[in-house]
Amino acid sequence: MKPRARWVAAAGVALLAAGCGETAAGPGAGGSPTGNDGGSWRPVAESPLSPREAPLTVTVGDRILVMGGSDGPPCPPNADCVAPPPPLHDGAAYDPAADSWTPIADAPEPVGGGVDTSVVVGDTVYVSTVIFNLEGGRTSTTFQSYDAAADTWAELTPPDESEWRYLTVAGDRIVAYRGSHEDYTGGTLEPLDPLPADLVYDAAADTWAELPADPLGPSYDRRLIGTDGGAVLLASDLVPNPGVDPPVVHAATLDLAAGTWTELPDGDVVSGYGFSRVGDLLVSALEESSDGGEVNNWGRGIPYGGILDPATGTWSTLPERAPRDPLDGFMIPVGNLTGERTIVSGAWALDVPTLTWSRVPDSPDDEHVQGQSAAFIDTSAGGQVMLWGGSRWPGWLEDPESMGDGELIADGWIWTVPAPPG
Repeated sequence: MKPRARWVAAAGVALLAAGCGETAAGPGAGGSPTGNDGGSWRPVAESPLSPREAPLTVTVGDRILVMGGSDGPPCPPNADCVAPPPPLHDGAAYDPAADSWTPIADAPEPVGGGVDTSVVVGDTVYVSTVIFNLEGGRTSTTFQSYDAAADTWAELTPPDESEWRYLTVAGDRIVAYRGSHEDYTGGTLEPLDPLPADLVYDAAADTWAELPADPLGPSYDRRLIGTDGGAVLLASDLVPNPGVDPPVVHAATLDLAAGTWTELPDGDVVSGYGFSRVGDLLVSALEESSDGGEVNNWGRGIPYGGILDPATGTWSTLPERAPRDPLDGFMIPVGNLTGERTIVSGAWALDVPTLTWSRVPDSPDDEHVQGQSAAFIDTSAGGQVMLWGGSRWPGWLEDPESMGDGELIADGWIWTVPAPPG
């Protein structure tokens, strides 16, 4: 029998996308204090890198690595454009304590900046990049590693020919998994047949092996989150008519050493896609809820965010936070950022142990900027968020029809997340 879900209310005081990463500036732009007790952005030292969009930003130890990205012509906001040229190979390491940069060795293959396409094991970054061939219209996938201690790269064997793979670390092993079992080739939501296996990497042999099949069956919004001893899978049933019934997020834990799965209670959240690991918990700090709309109304609002303790199978609601108009304020691009105790998502940072919120300061740029990359690092000064790169579009905020040409930028900014009370 499937275990029954246990829910607890999270007590707290409310204070407060690799892709284009679209953002909008708000009041208090230009690095000035925002007035929301969240502090402000400060510029970082000039980088040795050229202007670019969507580089890979990843934290290794006390440095933030900025690698690859695109220096092709930027695509205007809300426009459809041809695929950019292959990503760049160069990179640099930023030291927040010294506010200084150090160039790093060039990668043998291009480095893209997609969400969940890189992981860190010790001092080594593993990165998978999908490269679009402009002439043949085909894609290829590279897999390579960067040893930050030795400043060396290695070309590795990609998981398979599929481009639909995300990376996570289960224990100390890299796992490549699919975000959905949908078969996109037929124009339907039918599941792939057979279901593709998730894969685990043997770094010593440079080979991939299949993980045991999970117990959740055909799924979409699959999110595999690594833990010390394995991983937790969150997923929603792949059904012919999604949205008719209230969503249910199924969960299961993988014991990597034993090769076994154990189902956990279901979660009463819209999707597991926004969850990330913070300490021993899995957290999604997404705002708002959904009631299914007018046609298939579910009779109640179901939240997008929540907290799961995989050790006990207990799901919790997020603490309350101040209401916010979706167009009000700056939102962190490129998914979630996490640290030892913090998750930053959209316009909010949540200190998980104390369940207290901070608002992300307004944009440090007076103009519309998209294609920024972001990273989180724990420092002696506290948790810090770094923004870097992107493209600036003068005039778009005032009048999109008469905006100027976009320009690639190499600007970087740091925000120190406010310390929790007490």
